[in-house]
Amino acid sequence: MSETTWSFPDGAVERDESLKGYRVEASDGDAGHVSWCDYAPGESYLVVTRHPHLGNKHHVVAAGAVASVDHEHRVVHLDLTLDELHAKPPVEEPSRPLDWDFINQFERGALGGAGVWPHPEG
Repeated sequence: MSETTWSFPDGAVERDESLKGYRVEASDGDAGHVSWCDYAPGESYLVVTRHPHLGNKHHVVAAGAVASVDHEHRVVHLDLTLDELHAKPPVEEPSRPLDWDFINQFERGALGGAGVWPHPEG
């Protein structure tokens, strides 16, 4: 997969900016909020938390799925539908380092994932 999948679009996030706490909008509606971000070059991702009334569900979203960021209104717009977001790899604790082996297996479909975004090193 392309390294751009795991990188934020140019200009979306500057060196001193954080997306943590921003509201997340999927292409078809409110998707939750950003609980965690990692900005490592070629390994950037968001953890989007959905359904706080149901005990929170956290999903890993590759930074390349970010369509745009509105820093004034603190909103991240994704190039994903709510169903596509729900199909992204789940994590129990947003701030815990990712298990890239799990992400790769999930995204390749071995663990019920969509099979589209393996980690560039996987």
